[in-house]
Parts: sequence; C-alpha cells; structure tokens
Amino acid sequence: RERERERERERERDKMFSQVMEIRVNEQITELITEFPQTKVIDRKSGTIQVPVKNVKIPGLTLCVVLPKDYPKVCPHVTIMPANVDHPWMQKQTPGRVWHDSMQKFYYQHDEKALVKLVATLLDAFKAATVLGSNSGMATHAQNNNLRQQPQNKGPAMSLPTQDMSYEEIKKDLQSLPEDKLVELLTDKKAYASYLANMKQMSNMGSSMKELVLKNQALAESSLEKQNQIADVKNQIAIIRSTEVLEVKNKYEELAKEHNSILSSINVKTLKEKVSDAAAEADETSEGLSQKLMEKKISVENFIDEYCKSREIYHKRTMVLQSLDH
Repeated sequence: RERERERERERERDKMFSQVMEIRVNEQITELITEFPQTKVIDRKSGTIQVPVKNVKIPGLTLCVVLPKDYPKVCPHVTIMPANVDHPWMQKQTPGRVWHDSMQKFYYQHDEKALVKLVATLLDAFKAATVLGSNSGMATHAQNNNLRQQPQNKGPAMSLPTQDMSYEEIKKDLQSLPEDKLVELLTDKKAYASYLANMKQMSNMGSSMKELVLKNQALAESSLEKQNQIADVKNQIAIIRSTEVLEVKNKYEELAKEHNSILSSINVKTLKEKVSDAAAEADETSEGLSQKLMEKKISVENFIDEYCKSREIYHKRTMVLQSLDH
C-alpha cells in the first residue's frame, strides 16, 4: 500500500509538472507573438510555428520552428523554407534542417523569452542568406531588382494588421461550450491553459500588444524628461531659498522689529489728539483762503491751487483719524 501511495504521489507530481511546463510553453509562444507579430502558429498540438525572414535575396523565406513532445527539456527543431539555402548552419545530410551550437545556450525550461531569443538569433543569421546554385542566384537577383523598383509592395507583406480581441466573440465562444466543458475550464488549470492558448484571438493580439509597448515606452521617456525638469526646478528653488529668500526674510524681520518698536513708544490717545489738531488746522487754512478770496486779497488761480492742497491734507488726516478710532 505504501508503494502504491508513493507511486500515486509521483504520478500527481508528474501531472502537475506537465501542466506547469505546458503553461510555460504557452507563455513562451505568447511572448514570441508579442515580439514578432508576423509569427503564425500553424498547429498548437504539434507545436509548429512559422516566422517570415526579412531577406531581400530570397523572397518568401520562412523559418519553421517545431516544439518536440519533450520540449522544453530538449531544443526545438528548426527548418527553413525553401530548403535550397546557402548558409553554414544548414545541415547537408537533412535538407532544410538548421542547427548551430548557439541554439543550446537558451534556458528553455526557465526563461519565458527563450523562444524570442532563439528566433531573434535565427532571423539575424538568415537575413543575408543566399540561394544554392547560380541559376537560382540569377533568378533571385532578378526578383531583388523587381523589389527595388517596387519598394512600396515590401512593407505590407512583413507585418500583420492590428486586430483587437473582441469581447463579444469570446463571449459567444464560451456560450457555445457545453456545461461540462465550462466546469472543466474552471477546475482544470491544464484545460484552461490549453483553451486559452488555442483561442484564435490570441494569435491576433501580438500587434496590439506591441503598439501598447511602444506607447508605454514613449510615455516613460516623456516622464523621464519631466523628471529631469522637476529636478532642475527643485535645484532652482533650493538656490532661491538659500540666497534671495533668506535675504528678504531678514529684511522683513528687521522692518517688523522697527515697526513694533515705534508702535510701542507711541501713545494712541496722544496720537489721535495730534492728528485731530492737524486736521483742524488744515480746515482752518482752507477757510482762511476762502475769506481772502472774498476780500479779493488773493487771485482766483492761486486760491484754487492752495485751496485744493489744503483740503487734500485735511481729508488725509481725517481718514487717518478714522482708522485710529477703529
């Protein structure tokens, strides 16, 4: 019985490990589609993936990556189409087969970007590959000239149009599933991961994710630029605080101290009496000017000038007296 329990535990561990590996493989495929939107997943079950190669000498050159059953414990199988490619990584004994020692350096079991790194290395290696044979080379040269004459036709073939995931389509697909299938998706992580990886919307979201990454990158760069501006403003504020603000503060404190000293030495009652007397004096002066005008002892021009000045002084002193009362 103990042996049977141990075997059951081992089977459970193997099952869990298999589910984790499948999820990790799906994550690697998703990362590959995100990095290279032109990637096409031909068959999820067999793990067949195709990626177009940007090679002007060989139009239609395509990289084919097949994930073996034991993947990610073993390296992916890589072939190139068409097979008549002149490149040192091509295996002569197996037409179309690609192999290089650098393909072993990627951590397929642990790195979610392992497929991205592998495909990036292969695309870079085969971007300058040529066709075997002189006749093929001449044909390729002629095709290359046609491509140079029509550069506008090259762009659309290298990328897929952006297509966002439709909520209605996903909802419709889920509603069409039987009840037992829905229960399985909710309870079985392996089934859920498999269903998610095989969704047709997943293969079309690479371009949208790449656009979002570019927008986030632009936003991050803009934030970094603003961060530098904020740092400059902080430095300027620090300089102002250490020089101009300190000087103004000291001057204000000095004037405030002088103001308080003057106010403390003044009797408000005495000040009001003096201001009242001064206002009455200005009022009497203006009355005296009116009397002189009546007696024709002053000209009209001089009267107007002196009378306006006298009344202005009177009103100013009256306003000061009113402010002291409040």
